[in-house]
Amino acid sequence: MSPIIKILKPIIVTLFLAMTLITFGATLARLFPAMPSFYWAGEVTRYLNFWITCLGIGVALHMGSHFSVTVVLDFMPLPLQRTAKIVSHVGVLILAGILIYYGIQMVTWNLDQLSAAMEVPMSYVYIAIPICGALMFSQTAIFIVRLLVGKDDTPASDEGLS
Repeated sequence: MSPIIKILKPIIVTLFLAMTLITFGATLARLFPAMPSFYWAGEVTRYLNFWITCLGIGVALHMGSHFSVTVVLDFMPLPLQRTAKIVSHVGVLILAGILIYYGIQMVTWNLDQLSAAMEVPMSYVYIAIPICGALMFSQTAIFIVRLLVGKDDTPASDEGLS
């Protein structure tokens, strides 16, 4: 497993735990009026969910966890399958490049914009978009190199979903 994925997995789990605890605390605050209000909880939950999704895309791509429809691919001869996989991966590279390019633009455009409840710069939220694109780009580039040198583009079997 790649060192980046080993770092990202605990980060994703920590963000999910934080999101769960904040939501639980906000729910308790609504049930018990004596508790202080978590007016910012909905905003934090949305932003944490966004970050979890963006980081999770890179991890799932690395692990081969994204769904794929292989009905047409299964009927193709092996050399054509390889070509079709490369074309598919090039499409993902283009998408990742778009995420990186426009994600960086969103970050720079929103340097001064603050979130409504917490009043933190929205760039802290939007930086997840180019990070997601970079994770996708790097992993897809590895898949393409594996295909070009004659190896399969799927993750190694010892990298399971654990």
